[in-house]
Amino acid sequence: MQNLAKKPEPEENLSEEGFDVAEILEERARALRRRRKRVRTRAALVAAAARELADKGYESLTVEGITEAAGMARGTFYQYYRRRSDIAAAVMRYYWALVRIHRPRGGAGLAARRSVHRVNRFLVHLVRRNARLLRGRDTLMLDDPGLARQLEHLNQAWAVRVLRDLIARGHVDPRDGQHDYHLLRVRGVIAMSDALLRDIYRGAEGAGAETDPDLVIRVMDDLWCSALYGPPATG
Repeated sequence: MQNLAKKPEPEENLSEEGFDVAEILEERARALRRRRKRVRTRAALVAAAARELADKGYESLTVEGITEAAGMARGTFYQYYRRRSDIAAAVMRYYWALVRIHRPRGGAGLAARRSVHRVNRFLVHLVRRNARLLRGRDTLMLDDPGLARQLEHLNQAWAVRVLRDLIARGHVDPRDGQHDYHLLRVRGVIAMSDALLRDIYRGAEGAGAETDPDLVIRVMDDLWCSALYGPPATG
């Protein structure tokens, strides 16, 4: 998955506002139009699938809809993918790769609550902007267990990074012999954050449309700080 998107500028440009994965994959497909046929066709199919997911969701995704959006014959799709879940999984993997590219960096040099806030702001706006595309993620992972294993790996890697930060900031003593306990604490907070975002943005159609994103960010900040980094700020 090369040339997904331009690297973000230092500090905070789009990193605190997330991104629209369908827009990025459409831009990528346009950039690859001069490449060999197999590369540009696959890119166009993935971009069309991303747009269909963003417009209709996974439950309504069809091979016919993807090929019509891409301006290709149905048979072309089956030269690259076996079924709709395969291309939806490809879109999800691009989404996760883009998260790694665009996630806020440099948090180790900031106060803990500011560092937590930047990440939560990014995640809330990201999920909000891609809500319909992400809405069928749980169903998709039932159709593609390999995708579920990849998400498990990503969450575990995230938890390891957070635990290292907690150790560096003095919130966890690495000599206390409770590494697995602290890692599980972090995994618990990650799971609670994901569940909150799922309930607000990935649940029933339009369920979170009226929810103030700043309120969601504040709740997530308090969750992370009270559970891992100390008590929430007052006032």
